[in-house]
Amino acid sequence: MIFPLMISKIRSHVENRVITLSNGTPVPILGQGTWYMGEDHRAKDNEIKALQLGIELGMTLIDTAEMYGNGGSERLVGEAIKGIRDNVFLVSKVYPHNAGKNKISTACENSLKRLGTDHLDLYLLHWRGRVPLEETIEGMENLKKKGKF
Repeated sequence: MIFPLMISKIRSHVENRVITLSNGTPVPILGQGTWYMGEDHRAKDNEIKALQLGIELGMTLIDTAEMYGNGGSERLVGEAIKGIRDNVFLVSKVYPHNAGKNKISTACENSLKRLGTDHLDLYLLHWRGRVPLEETIEGMENLKKKGKF
């Protein structure tokens, strides 16, 4: 158990440390990754509690991806941030094979549904694949115009 004074001290060291993107968006410098989360239903409660404790300690950036646990990680994150979505900088990533302009919108919408939100703060291409980068950029720009991130 972490005592309230300890939480306060840790949070004060973490929460005000941000970097600013070129568009002026502040991004926490310390976050939580979710690879391997959402894969074992027996770990679900502990994984949710771990994410929520991290948020309480000031680690408000959460990074996930559609590939982690075949969407299980995004569902888990959605549960962990329910009711506190506005306090989190939420990042997800698209599979390379879903990064084409005809698939990226569907991939993003599926991630948003699993996360229980209407937008991401940052959406990334997980790694380069065979889809031409120009096509991925076009798809990302369309998602941005729609307010999906």
